[in-house]
Amino acid sequence: MILVFQPQISSLNSSDNPVSNWQYVVLKPAQRYLIRLSTVDQKRIVAALDALLTRSETLDIKSLKGRPEKRLRVGKYRVLFVEDQETKRFVITTIGSRGDVYK
Repeated sequence: MILVFQPQISSLNSSDNPVSNWQYVVLKPAQRYLIRLSTVDQKRIVAALDALLTRSETLDIKSLKGRPEKRLRVGKYRVLFVEDQETKRFVITTIGSRGDVYK
């Protein structure tokens, strides 16, 4: 099962935010890791993913060298994702701790 999220953005105009009509898709391995985290950490990561859709300029995002993915830093966790311009989706491939996510 793959989770697809699109936040409720009622107060933002699409002209104010060009990414507002995007979605994020969480792949199964990332879902499994997210479910095993504490509720506090789950909420922080989901809030960061929602911010990715609404105000990504405020987040710590970097492109990875030698990989097609980008990384989002959320405290001691890293979220790896691929930005799909055609379907307007962020595909969340991996969620993990800082030391393990790049292996």
